[in-house]
Amino acid sequence: MNDGSRRARFGAFVREYTVREALTDAWDEHRRYVGFATALFLVGVIIGIALVLAGYNLIEFMLELLDEELVVDEEMMGEGGQEIELSAQFFVLQNTPPFVLSILGAVTIGLLTVAIMVFNGVLVGNIAYAIGQETGFGLILALLLPHGIFELPALFIAAGVGFRLLHRFVQRVRGTREAFVTKPYLYRTGILVLLGYCMLLLAAFIEAYVTIAVAELLFPSEF
Repeated sequence: MNDGSRRARFGAFVREYTVREALTDAWDEHRRYVGFATALFLVGVIIGIALVLAGYNLIEFMLELLDEELVVDEEMMGEGGQEIELSAQFFVLQNTPPFVLSILGAVTIGLLTVAIMVFNGVLVGNIAYAIGQETGFGLILALLLPHGIFELPALFIAAGVGFRLLHRFVQRVRGTREAFVTKPYLYRTGILVLLGYCMLLLAAFIEAYVTIAVAELLFPSEF
């Protein structure tokens, strides 16, 4: 079969395979791996809380990371050296690398993906618990939930895709799968990844423009 015929058949396949069907099939294939990624994150959260209880918190470490992100030249700072605004663009640039690397972590036998999930869990658990002890956990939930309900599932989807790619490769090596990836697989998985990234974009806008407003409304005495 020549390339033209293959393209024609795949074009027909795409036209008949609706986005909803592709997304449903992609979720059915990846949900166990997304669940595994979620479990790794929760393990990280538990470790982070245990560190606080042991007398260690990572707030200064997190502030140093943010400080590096906020280093900009004078032109970006504007007149008078004003501080950079924590805009949606800032959060998109901050969250895109772990999203992409969670998928590409498949080439590291999944080790990078595991590290990203656990590390993020440790940071969230440690800092949220440490600050929550001082301010109350209601405020912490108000600061995390509005954007977190979109941001975290997006990262779990990316990690799930990374783990699934690794498993498919192992199946191919063992001879239990004819092809590592196929066009239908790339099509439906691409839609799932696109959905995850759209959730990440939505989370960035919420974190920049909604989260603080919600927290101020619910806990005005803290601001």
